[in-house]
Amino acid sequence: MNKESISRILEAFAYVAERAPAQKKNMYNVLKVFYLADKLHMERYGRFIFDDKYSAMEKGPVPSAAYDLLKTIRNGQELPFSIDSPVTLGASHTVIAKRQANEDLFSGSDLLCMDEVIALSENEDLGDLSHDEAWENAGRNSFMPVEAILSTLENSDLLIELHQNRHP
Repeated sequence: MNKESISRILEAFAYVAERAPAQKKNMYNVLKVFYLADKLHMERYGRFIFDDKYSAMEKGPVPSAAYDLLKTIRNGQELPFSIDSPVTLGASHTVIAKRQANEDLFSGSDLLCMDEVIALSENEDLGDLSHDEAWENAGRNSFMPVEAILSTLENSDLLIELHQNRHP
């Protein structure tokens, strides 16, 4: 992953930590915001927010690079490119923002979709919402094919075609 992608993930951690309900700030809920916001953004705007692969873990889809970054922070190790983390992990793996997120790294539609999922988390269990067909049909601890994730969305045929024909 390049420096820009890593910075976006780290800033998204801070963004979610600043806004999520107190009981929903643990690292696992934060990672579920990524999955659901990515799906919502793809469905509405034809692209994902994050450049990450999702792994079908026991308790739901997990963005692989984002999860690795949180584990690096939790273990007190240096982040790639010596980036200074805008978050720390507290008790019960709570993601705590050390400063305000740099929102300039995101488009308005990126922030809108993250905000919508964060608001949804106030009354809904993001774990239940993330347990979709793409996750159910993937082998545990294996990557979920992008096409499987896209197949859970409205206009899935068009989105799959768009994804397959995008320029690298």
